[in-house]
Amino acid sequence: MSRGELLVIFCMGLVASTLPTYFLSKLIAIFTVPHYLAEPANQWAEYTHEHLPRWAVMPRGPALTWYFEGLPRGQTIPWGDWAVPLFWWMSLVAASFVAFLCVVVLLRRPWVEHERLDYPLMELAESMLEEPRRGLWGIPFMGSPAFWVGFGVSAFGILWNILSYFNPVFPAIPRRFAPIHLGQEFPPIDTNLYWPIVGFGYFIKLDIGFSIWFFYLLAVLEEGLFNRVGFALTDPDLYGTSFVAGGWQSLGAFTAIVLWGVYVARDHLRGVLRKAIRGDPTVDDSAELMSYRAAVLGLSLSALYMLAWHCQSGMSLSVALIFTAMVFITYIGITRIIAETGLITIRAPIVAQHFTFYTLGTVSIPASALVALGLSYGWYGDMKTTLMPALAHSARLFDALSGRKRQFLWPLAIAMAVGTAASVWFIIFMGYRDGAFNYGGQLSGELSRWPWNIAVERLRNPVATDYRKIGFFFVGIAFTAILYALRYRFPGWPLHPLGFAAGASYPVTNVVFPLFLAWGAKALILRLGGIRLYRTARPFFLGLILGYYFAAGISFFVDMIWFPGEGHDIPFSD
Repeated sequence: MSRGELLVIFCMGLVASTLPTYFLSKLIAIFTVPHYLAEPANQWAEYTHEHLPRWAVMPRGPALTWYFEGLPRGQTIPWGDWAVPLFWWMSLVAASFVAFLCVVVLLRRPWVEHERLDYPLMELAESMLEEPRRGLWGIPFMGSPAFWVGFGVSAFGILWNILSYFNPVFPAIPRRFAPIHLGQEFPPIDTNLYWPIVGFGYFIKLDIGFSIWFFYLLAVLEEGLFNRVGFALTDPDLYGTSFVAGGWQSLGAFTAIVLWGVYVARDHLRGVLRKAIRGDPTVDDSAELMSYRAAVLGLSLSALYMLAWHCQSGMSLSVALIFTAMVFITYIGITRIIAETGLITIRAPIVAQHFTFYTLGTVSIPASALVALGLSYGWYGDMKTTLMPALAHSARLFDALSGRKRQFLWPLAIAMAVGTAASVWFIIFMGYRDGAFNYGGQLSGELSRWPWNIAVERLRNPVATDYRKIGFFFVGIAFTAILYALRYRFPGWPLHPLGFAAGASYPVTNVVFPLFLAWGAKALILRLGGIRLYRTARPFFLGLILGYYFAAGISFFVDMIWFPGEGHDIPFSD
């Protein structure tokens, strides 16, 4: 196959892989559990059922019971009972997909051509498709001995530990190590070693790598000092950072980064509007996945539909506007941070639902809107895998190919459509086959109950606007603005705003040690041998990435053959 065909296949897989587990399985859980798992103890029926839109949840009945408990012998899956909620949820999913794709199209040029973001996660994919094709399997870096050293270092621990699967007495190589404690009331610093993070971290710019671990340590010190003096905002919120004040500061940083990016791209965005409205021939959009007119129209219509959907589900217009705006800010912020830092994933430090709760105060939010915000966790919440970064990285890869880029839009659309349809079908089929209740976790366990427990808690104990949290949010915005000003005023300023945004967020709190190792190795290599030694060492770090995932794949097949239904833990980032 040609280089272009391989890239298209890779991007289709990249996009489709973001959909099944942390997105669609959570979505289906959110609209199936409200009636089935309701009981007097959780008070869901008393507080939420009257506000649930009938078209958005599965009603009580055999179809719902069989999904959670297994299909009786002789019965067929009652797909008709799923038609209404699936139709409306998939319409929201489709609108969000269109919106994300349009945002990526509108921001590709300033990110790729003007600001020249690095996209470290694509280093491996681009390296595997370098021309001329030579070396093992036509992959140039596989001909380097350094690659095989890195491959062996990374794979050895997992492959060695496979032997302990068969005999627990066999000594296993530890994968997690004791955390570092700075003192009483200070959170522990994880020292877990994830070789892929070291590999990807090598391709992060030094100032960004330094800033991530520096601001992480600063957040640890800040949290410890707050604990020492007894200052606390509230308990951590669902999917938010454990350090609440730091999370709100990070959310302010997310917001400032997105707004700054829009400001920096203002000339480009003016040109986009001229092209979309007047067809300005001086603005060239031939290198984009779709025309600027289609992107502006698609983003406008999809955003309006998302607003209308949420209003129809029970949100007031003010709630829907604040929630939807923060959804876009966090998704764009996540995409920008991943594109520059090479982090495999990152969560928003505070999700949009809780931003809405504390900004407006739940005392002023109607009960129907609070229930609708609980429903919104179905498509926006635990963002370990998100579509927008996958689309942005795909657009970046397609930029390296010659020819019209419009032809690459359809493979991405097919990947999104087929990935969504296949995932939804399999999740529902799996529930009827085995009983979704038996899976626990996201489908019927605590993860699926949390949003509805939160909705009940907000209804039972309403709170006013939390000005302390909003204050930390604006502190984050102001500090990020200062960091940007210092970077522009003093060339070589070492602290990057992205590090401040990511430092207190998941998964940095879990992977800061390998990020530190990657930064230290890169800094030392550049100091000792400059760019030549950096390029010589590059295959070693690519080997760290491939070796780990190769060995993890071997472990998976061993579990599938000899330990079906049991499995063994392969740590990645949590």
